[in-house]
Amino acid sequence: MRPYITAATAYVGLRATNDKFIAAAIADMGRTLADAGPVEIATRLKGMSATKRARIGLARLRVEGVPPQRIVSIVLAVSALIKADATAPRAKEFRTVQICKAVHRLASGTHRVWVVEDHQGRKRRTEMHAFPKSTGRVLREMGRMLEGPCEWVIEKHVVGVLAHRCPQEFASRSIRTRYLVGVKQCVHIDGSGRSL
Repeated sequence: MRPYITAATAYVGLRATNDKFIAAAIADMGRTLADAGPVEIATRLKGMSATKRARIGLARLRVEGVPPQRIVSIVLAVSALIKADATAPRAKEFRTVQICKAVHRLASGTHRVWVVEDHQGRKRRTEMHAFPKSTGRVLREMGRMLEGPCEWVIEKHVVGVLAHRCPQEFASRSIRTRYLVGVKQCVHIDGSGRSL
């Protein structure tokens, strides 16, 4: 995943001001985060609807200061990885959930730190880390909220991210390219299926 995120981040950074689709996706993502509402402590999420929990997840990203451009880059990276992986499921729902998982890692859970003084005057540090359960419905809802602003970017720029990740693939238009996950260099396949 890391090489794809690196390529997508560089790609989006180069085109953020000039490309109307990327600029619109970043602006829409910023509005999505701003409209997410208040943040709730992770231990208080039980019994809430999937949509409300998804909005709280987005609000947590906003409070942690995750920039919209970073989220757009991750959405593009996940989409490019799925396109490059011949074994990945092609269902849209799979992509939606994987996008949510990748973004949710940036700001999941509630973290608190207290300094407590005991009866002898010694100070001890107490920490609390609570993580909400990642249920299927919440992942799907939050994934849709993240994927929605980026639909045009995914359609127009996934191939560009792949080209940015491995530019030698796109040197010749007559060569079909097969993407291999986990391989550091790209493998070209000509019309007969032989490796070049």
